[in-house]
Amino acid sequence: MNLLRRLPATLIGLTATIVIAQSPAVYARSAKSIAVQIDSYAQVDLRMRVVSEAGAIDPKAEEFYNQGVDKFREGDYPGAIESYSQAIKLNPNYAEAYNDRGVARSNSGDKQGAKADFDQAIKIQPNDANAYINRGNLRDESGDRQGAIADYNQAIKNNPTNATAYVNRGNARDDSGDSQGAIADYEQALKIDPNDALAYYNRGITRSRLKDNQGAIADLQKSTELFKQQGNKVLYEKAINIINKLQESP
Repeated sequence: MNLLRRLPATLIGLTATIVIAQSPAVYARSAKSIAVQIDSYAQVDLRMRVVSEAGAIDPKAEEFYNQGVDKFREGDYPGAIESYSQAIKLNPNYAEAYNDRGVARSNSGDKQGAKADFDQAIKIQPNDANAYINRGNLRDESGDRQGAIADYNQAIKNNPTNATAYVNRGNARDDSGDSQGAIADYEQALKIDPNDALAYYNRGITRSRLKDNQGAIADLQKSTELFKQQGNKVLYEKAINIINKLQESP
């Protein structure tokens, strides 16, 4: 098998755009990353968030920021970058615009520019978790597992109830050979969010590596229920395929 351990998607509150080839017989895993201050699947209008949290932000900067959000959702990353840049020009301390521009730059392949934006967002809002998670994903993608874990640690310190940070740290720990630490992180994520499909999915993958096929199948089956509810057809089908392969194993 030639599977992927990171799955293509967006970084704006869904899953990370990190695609890495992996060795045979190791099932696909997935990480998700938050770029804005909303839950991954919450039905929240970003404009409402900007109005309520931005407060004194220049209304024109808000307008450009919201344009960037719309363009990002449409897959127009260059347009999103341009809009976020205009927001930053009007408000050089607009941390969310730096963070989200970093996401768009990452999705455009500009990893160096993305890191610079995440660094700046962290400088402006050092107590936020999102930019640490996104920078951690960049580090994980480049193979810097310890740097990634350090960023996830800081994200958890800033927000101990951020399930995403635990899931992503679990992935980095698993990649580093710390399977038990990974499982502990997935379990913590599930304590925070019992409906976190990715935590079930990734714990199932780790359990399969530990030859706990029964536990792996149980986790993956739970993940399929949640992916189906969320309309995540890609991961639903991947989980089903892995379950079938595990059930065929002696």
